[in-house]
Amino acid sequence: MRTSKGHRTTGRAVLVGALTAAAALLTVPVVATSASADDETETYVPEITVASPVCDGDVPYLDYVFELPEGYENDEENPLSITWVNPDGDDVVQSGLPLAGRVLWPGAEVDDQDNPVDWPGWSLVDGEWVVGDEFDWVREGVTVVFEVNPSAETVVAYPPSSPDCATNPPGGEPTITVDVLTPVCVEGVSYLDYGVSVTGTPNTTATLTWHNPDGEDEVMTDLPLSGRVLWPGAYPERFVDLPADEGWELVNNMWINTATHGWATGTVDVTFAVNPEVTVPVTYPQDTSNCFPGTTPVDNPVAGGQNPSLASTGATVGLYAAIAAGLAVVGAAIVLLTRRTRKS
Repeated sequence: MRTSKGHRTTGRAVLVGALTAAAALLTVPVVATSASADDETETYVPEITVASPVCDGDVPYLDYVFELPEGYENDEENPLSITWVNPDGDDVVQSGLPLAGRVLWPGAEVDDQDNPVDWPGWSLVDGEWVVGDEFDWVREGVTVVFEVNPSAETVVAYPPSSPDCATNPPGGEPTITVDVLTPVCVEGVSYLDYGVSVTGTPNTTATLTWHNPDGEDEVMTDLPLSGRVLWPGAYPERFVDLPADEGWELVNNMWINTATHGWATGTVDVTFAVNPEVTVPVTYPQDTSNCFPGTTPVDNPVAGGQNPSLASTGATVGLYAAIAAGLAVVGAAIVLLTRRTRKS
């Protein structure tokens, strides 16, 4: 590309932001410059006047208009190159384009009748559309560079589906269902039993995020789709003496560190992420008769600094009662024997 004075130059304009399906953006007028023979500097401002993600016939496209700076002469019919910037791999470059037009979104494919046959971020596996392919990165915000010389760039968002146009394959929307969600006390330790089922995704592991409303979340990764996890902040044993000055406390007759995880002793939101994800509330388990075999629930949990014998289980109390009853029987027998001896 040449200027009106015959000098070649390059430039770059940058805009960072997300577009909705019908948005049109202008780039920030950051510029290319060219110095003439008499050291006068001229400024050239490339402009993206339209960069609109659209869905048409169930196919994702990008409509665009790229305007060259005033003073530039263009003698090529299709001088434009569009580069979709992959943050983790090879970019996608579409070249030989006019200054205004429409391009397929990377990863989308159509047949010779412009009917959709593939969508970015989806794979056809054994006749079923599942989430995941080498174009996952274009479904979030993606940087697009428009270049003739000079160049400009913007960030575009994948076009959303609508009742009249789907940007995902038919029947391919992934789903996730929570089948099991049970807070439990097992031998005096608090757990969460869980189970999720998914469709439309090949993923077989889940990430559990316990949302702390006042600080850092608790994240558990690489979990099976069903199982049992220790409650955040819980101690994996019950019959131990833990120091209260370190935050340990018996809540519902189960040890938990309330200094670090007091937020987890009530109702807390938990997100199960498989791709897709779902968030549900769970409540800290209650003390029940099934918590320890043969024990009695307590109404007033005891802090860790108090005498742990006050929180003794029903089994321990029953043992003491049995010993006392046995001693009483022995005592009664001795008294009776003594009386009989005196009479004789």
